Amino acid sequence: MRVLHIFNELKFSGAEIMYVNAAPFFQKHGIEMIALSTGEKIGDFLPQFKAENIEVHYMKLLINEANPFVLIRYFREFYQFVKCNNIDVIHIHRSKHFWFFSLIGYLTGKRIIRTVHNVFKNRKVTWLKAYLERMTARKIFKVTYQSIGKSVYDNELYYYKNNSTIVNNWYDDKRFYKQSSDFERDEIKNKLKLKDTNYIVISTGGCSHVKNHHDIIRALAIVNKKIDCTYVHLGEGVTTNEEITLAKQLGVNSKILFLGNKLNVRDYLIASDLYLMPSRFEGLGNAAIEAMACRKPSILYDVVGLKDLINNNNNGFLISESHLELADKILYLYHNKEISFKMASNAEKFVKETFTIEKGVNGILTLYKS
Repeated sequence: MRVLHIFNELKFSGAEIMYVNAAPFFQKHGIEMIALSTGEKIGDFLPQFKAENIEVHYMKLLINEANPFVLIRYFREFYQFVKCNNIDVIHIHRSKHFWFFSLIGYLTGKRIIRTVHNVFKNRKVTWLKAYLERMTARKIFKVTYQSIGKSVYDNELYYYKNNSTIVNNWYDDKRFYKQSSDFERDEIKNKLKLKDTNYIVISTGGCSHVKNHHDIIRALAIVNKKIDCTYVHLGEGVTTNEEITLAKQLGVNSKILFLGNKLNVRDYLIASDLYLMPSRFEGLGNAAIEAMACRKPSILYDVVGLKDLINNNNNGFLISESHLELADKILYLYHNKEISFKMASNAEKFVKETFTIEKGVNGILTLYKS
């Protein structure tokens, strides 16, 4: 079975990372994976796709493209692409123009899966359009919708009246797992030149106002008045320069390591004491799942998507959207090592039971074959 995955750009982000990690499992079940990049650029994650023997193609379709002549030409090219490449299933990850891709899939007689990765809500003036797109794609084009977690499922069902199937996001337990010993952690800290740092907090993921790393920087300015704390900042994006400027303004730039995108994320997680995710909303929060798999305690904001991951005070903290409370909880876990250790153990157990690749792949395969 040949499955075409339609992405925007191939980036270091949730869906791309998940499907690259799961490629051997899909291939084991006879699935040939083809990736189609449709963004402004093909994307920086291209080498990882190729390394897993995923066939990659590039056909640019800008997110805001509305020129009918451009769309007609793209329609013909994509129609021929699907036919010539013997595609069996079209799996749409891109949200913009999903109806357009669904129409072509329907006309070529292919099974269509659309994964909803976020909890975005259209404003009242555009809600009807979004509702009609979902309804017509489901009823006319026979699109099957998949939600990546409960918050996304609820948003689709109650806000857009759109029924979907939950197949949770997954993480790669071959890449994210707890430290084997204190010696391994010390060795990693030495390698990363973090050995002499007292307490390390970490975030992983792109920089944006939604990810809200600004609140970690504000909290760090408070925390460092009480303890010696370093913030390991992995990822980059549109607000990177803003965050660097804020750190300088608050006088904590020497306590933050802006390291950009890294492939050895586990090393940095193992070297750290506490994971932070103050996002304003998430589809589910894969980066937090990976940190929990490495047996790290976490503090997450109590928002849509992240609340699916935390049983408060059991496997982490869910807190209000406040850098003051974030600072308070960082200090609390620093001073209460036993509670921190128990939360980390519960977090690891939770993700190992809930978000395995095997469960995710089996759920997706059911959608492909049903």
